[in-house]
Amino acid sequence: MSQPIATWKLICAGISSLILVMGIARFALTPLLPAMQAATGLGDDGAGFLAASNYAGYLSGALLASRLRNPLTKLRFYRLGIIFAVLTTAAMALSDHVVIWSIMRYFGGLTSAAGMVVGTAIVLDHLKQRHRPDYIGIHFSGVGLGVVLSGTVLTLIEPVMSWDQGWLVVGAIGLLLALPALLWMNIHGLKAPNIAHGEGINMRARPIIMLLLSYGFAGATFSIGTTFIITIMAQSPSLADSRNLAWVLLGVALAPSCYFWMRSAIKVGDFKALTYAYIVQAIGCALPVLWPSTASALIGGFMFGACFMGIVTVVLALGGKLSPHNPSALIGILVVSYGVGQIVGPVLAGIAMEQTGFSELGLWSAAACSLISIAFLWGARCPSNVPVKEDCPCLS
Repeated sequence: MSQPIATWKLICAGISSLILVMGIARFALTPLLPAMQAATGLGDDGAGFLAASNYAGYLSGALLASRLRNPLTKLRFYRLGIIFAVLTTAAMALSDHVVIWSIMRYFGGLTSAAGMVVGTAIVLDHLKQRHRPDYIGIHFSGVGLGVVLSGTVLTLIEPVMSWDQGWLVVGAIGLLLALPALLWMNIHGLKAPNIAHGEGINMRARPIIMLLLSYGFAGATFSIGTTFIITIMAQSPSLADSRNLAWVLLGVALAPSCYFWMRSAIKVGDFKALTYAYIVQAIGCALPVLWPSTASALIGGFMFGACFMGIVTVVLALGGKLSPHNPSALIGILVVSYGVGQIVGPVLAGIAMEQTGFSELGLWSAAACSLISIAFLWGARCPSNVPVKEDCPCLS
């Protein structure tokens, strides 16, 4: 097989895996949640707990994946993740008990890490060997395509199918996606990396602490927004009819966002690019409650989708630049910080929404967390007259 064909088969495997583990196993809950709440009496606090369970699973999987070095071990973990992504998605239809759902969501999050972290690492290693690392942006489009696919399908079947049938439908689609994700992902020619053992970065440096806090609140924005945006719209008479279309537009914006924000970071710098992304994200979260209308719901969903994965891409790339001798060290801590925000955010927002009866509080909370991220990001910025050093790095 020629190298270009092999490269594109690998990229297709990566895209298929992200559509499955992110767009379906992780994000199908969002458009299905209003129907689940209406049919089972699940409250906003319970919905927040389901989201937290999923993000706890993702955090566990990401931490486990960060310790894998052998390519064969990575591939085995990836394959298990793909298989369990299909199983845990379909299993959501088999119960209406929040504890069972939480268990399924936890393992669904674990599978997301297998595809997002390990699958991406395998694809990136291949692309680096073939001198096409820029193709990784095509790979990441799978997240947005998955949101579009699951959102469109669930919108079409909503009038004729119940929530549990919806889970079975997206599970069946996931089974089809699992075939290229399993058959075309390979580790031919890959070797275990040599880990450098330099002094590395000073994790107690103030800019690093500020960056970790900023990224933690970004995780809260992401999890609150993706969990509650459709539920909040469903509870508003002026937004209910446009909620699923808003979710699909979110996915449309998400697909090219990683490439766009990485190019922006190269052009204007990491600090400015992240600041712009956080501002746009905050506006996108707040717009549907500031101006309740179909137009605001669609524009807000698009703006939110255009930012959150781009922020992840820029921050993790920044982590690699700030810790060049051992990038996995800082990136691993960034993943933990983001994961803590993902877990705590929807739980607190869900409890607050349930106790106050003010459903819009969820989107206000997401917007506030995005603005708080900017405040901490400013704390990580390096003054113009201070040189950047590895033991005390900062953003420029």
